[in-house]
Amino acid sequence: FFSMRVISSIALLLIVSIGVSALEYPWTEWQEVGRSSGDEIVSFTLALKLQNLDVLDDLHARITTPGSPEFRQWRTMEELNEITKPDTFLVAKLMAWLSRHNLHAENYYDFIKVSGTVENVETAFLAEYHAYENLLRTVETVVIHRSAIHPTIPTQFQDLIVFITNVSNFPYPTRARYARATGADVGSYYVVPGTLRAQYGVPASYVASNANSSQGLVEFGTQAGVSITDLQKFMQLTGGDTSANLTYTVGNFKFTPVDPVDLESTLDVQYIMGIAPGVATSFYVVDGWIYDFTTLIQQRATDNQPNPLVFSISYGWAESDQCSIVGQGTGCGQLGGSSQTYVENSNVGFQKVGMLGITVFVASGDAGAATKENIHCRKRHDPIQPDYPASSNYVTTVGGTMYSSAQTLASPLPPFCTENKVTCAGSGTEIVSQVPEALITSGGGFSNVAPTPSWQVGPVGTYLKSGALLPPATEFNSSGRAYPDITALAHHFMIVERGESLSVDGTSASSPLTAGIFALVNDNILNSGGSPLGFLNPALYSAYLSSSDIVQDVVYGNNTTTEKSGVGIRPPCTTAGYGATTGWDAVSGFGSPNYPNLLKALA
Repeated sequence: FFSMRVISSIALLLIVSIGVSALEYPWTEWQEVGRSSGDEIVSFTLALKLQNLDVLDDLHARITTPGSPEFRQWRTMEELNEITKPDTFLVAKLMAWLSRHNLHAENYYDFIKVSGTVENVETAFLAEYHAYENLLRTVETVVIHRSAIHPTIPTQFQDLIVFITNVSNFPYPTRARYARATGADVGSYYVVPGTLRAQYGVPASYVASNANSSQGLVEFGTQAGVSITDLQKFMQLTGGDTSANLTYTVGNFKFTPVDPVDLESTLDVQYIMGIAPGVATSFYVVDGWIYDFTTLIQQRATDNQPNPLVFSISYGWAESDQCSIVGQGTGCGQLGGSSQTYVENSNVGFQKVGMLGITVFVASGDAGAATKENIHCRKRHDPIQPDYPASSNYVTTVGGTMYSSAQTLASPLPPFCTENKVTCAGSGTEIVSQVPEALITSGGGFSNVAPTPSWQVGPVGTYLKSGALLPPATEFNSSGRAYPDITALAHHFMIVERGESLSVDGTSASSPLTAGIFALVNDNILNSGGSPLGFLNPALYSAYLSSSDIVQDVVYGNNTTTEKSGVGIRPPCTTAGYGATTGWDAVSGFGSPNYPNLLKALA
C-alpha cells in the first residue's frame, strides 16, 4: 500500500496519472480476446480439507511460546503435513481421477497442483477458457487464460476439495499511479535509511554477516520488475551498498520497471535492503492471491528449494471480500468456497510457514479502519471490514506513523540529503500517519474470522477498557484478532524510479523496513548459534510485557480517515475507527521498534 509524490532538487513536480476506472473495484483491466486454444497449457491449485488442526495448534503453541521446552524448535514441511494431511483414500481417488482426465497432478498434502491442456481441464471441471489481454500493460502484451464460467467441483470430491484457484480468478489488480501535485502538506523532511537507523537505534556500521540470513518480498500479479540501476543509484544517494543486488527471484520477475509503474516493487526492495545491508534478498511474484502465496512457500519447502527467513507483504483487501479482488468482482463462491474458508485455509498456510521458522510481516493498510474496499466511506453504518492478511493471527502486522517533530539528520550526510531544498530527518516523535497531514491513514482493527489469540488477550483487553476511541460496539468484533502488532514510519520516503527521485507514503514502507530490522535481529541470533525467530508474535508480546522499552510508544492519532486517492475529485472521508493510546492500540500496536532492546529481548 502506498501513495507517491515526485521530488526534484530544483522543483517539486506533478505526477502523471494512468487511467484506472472504478478505483474501489479495479478489476476491469482484462479484456476478453477470444477462446483459448484447446492445447494451451494451464495450471491451477486444488485446496483440500485438512484434518487434525487441533493437533497442529497444540504443536504451534509449544514451539512459539517463550519458556516452552520446544521453543523455536521449528519443523520440516513433511512433519507438518503428516499432521494435517487429508483423507488419504479420497486423495488417492482424486489423483487417479485427474490422471484419467490426462491432467498432471502433484500432491503437496494441503493442496494439489494440477496442469494440463485447456481441452482436458474444461472436460474435467466443466470450465470454458478464454484468452484475456491486459489493457494497462502497454509496453508489452500480457495475455492470460481463465475460465469465463466457474469450475465445478465433481460431486464425489466435494467433501475433499475446499476451493479451486487460478481457473476463473484473475491476478491482483494493477494499482493506479495517482496524480498528485506536491505542495505545502509535504512536510519539511525526507526519510532515508539513515533516518530509520537514527530513529530505531540500528547501528550505522552494522552489516549482516551470517550466510543463512535472508529476507524476501512478494508482489501479486502477472509480472513485477525492479531496476537494479535504480537500486544502486538509491544506494549511492543514501550512502548504502552501491553493488546491491537481489540474490534470486521466483516467478515472472524482470530486472527493469514494469509498465504501468505502481512503484511497489521499487519501494519494497530499496528499503528492506537499505535498512538491512548484507542480508540476502529475494523477490517472489505470485500470479494469484494470498492462498497461492502460502502454497508457494510450502511447495518450495517440500521440494527443498530456498525460502527467506523473513518476508514482507505490502498487499491486502477486505477480509470478508477476499476473492472479489482477484475475481472480476465476484466472490469466493466462484472458487467453490467462501471468503471465510479462503481466509481459514490461508491462515493454516501462514501458520505452517511460521512453524518452518519463517517470519512474515504484513502492512496494515493505507485507508484507515475502512480499508480500501470502502475508501470512499459508502458503507457508513456496516460493521468495519478488517484488511486481510493483516488480520491473520499468524503474521506480524505493521502500522504506519509520521513525525510530529524531528531533528535533522546528523553528519556525515548522504548525497541526497545535501541537495538543494532537501532536508533529511533524523530521530523524532512519531504519531499515527493520518490524512490530511499524510497521504495515507494507517490501517488497524479486529478480525471477524480469527479469535483473539491467547498471547494478545491481556493487551487487547486493556485497550478496550482504556477509554480510547473505538467504533460503536455493533460495528466491530471486539473478540477478534486485533492488529497491528507494531508500527514504523510510513511518510515521505525517498525512492529512485527510472533515475528519478520520488516521495512515497505508505505502510508499504513501514512493513519492509520493519522486516529488515528483524532480519538483523535474526542475523545476530544465527551468529550466536540460535534458531531464527519464526512466528514472532508470542515472543514479541511476551517481551513487551516484560519490558515495554523494546518499542517506542505512539500515543497520538486515529484511523478514522481513509486515503488520498484518485485525482482529487473525491476528498478523504471518515468512518468509525480506532484511537491511539498508551500501550497497545489498534492503530499502532505496541509502538515502533527499539532495535537494541528488541535484540536484547529476543536474541
